[in-house]
Amino acid sequence: MAFWYEVYDNQDVLLATRQRVGRLTTGYGIASIAVAAVAPLLIVHVPHGPWIAVGVAGVLLAAGLVVLQALRELRAVAWCVKLSFHHLLGDFGRRRTTMPWTSVARVEVDDDGLVVVGSDDNGAPQRLRIPSAFPRFAHLSHRVVEYAEAHHRPIFVDGRPWQHLDLYRIYPFLRDSVREA
Repeated sequence: MAFWYEVYDNQDVLLATRQRVGRLTTGYGIASIAVAAVAPLLIVHVPHGPWIAVGVAGVLLAAGLVVLQALRELRAVAWCVKLSFHHLLGDFGRRRTTMPWTSVARVEVDDDGLVVVGSDDNGAPQRLRIPSAFPRFAHLSHRVVEYAEAHHRPIFVDGRPWQHLDLYRIYPFLRDSVREA
């Protein structure tokens, strides 16, 4: 059975994501090489050098974990999104994932764009980030929310269900307009 898709893509998102991955891996690689080169000198020539080297290695390990988390988040950034009533398809550079709307757990709206949380066709957990840098992002985000609502999937805004938002806190000018009426 053929599916009709609405296609949204942005090569700039792909380029920006690849550049960020390159900066992260290059920076961490340079730091690792520097520590590997300096550690033997510390151990031999500095009092308590072995302890300093162990401490620096620990910091490098912690930084590596932070870099891995950042890379994991960057892997979820889609540069091409295809929407249909039945599923959502995202391209992430060299890989593609499909999430049926029945497998979507929630759609999160935040300052950086949208995150669709669910599982792929095989049941593996997935996070699909749609950055706000997409052309026609407003249209794309409205379509994602419409499909999610049609399939009774929850919509979260800044980590809270949209039904629980205090509009007067978000838009203080609304309170003034209610008083005037």
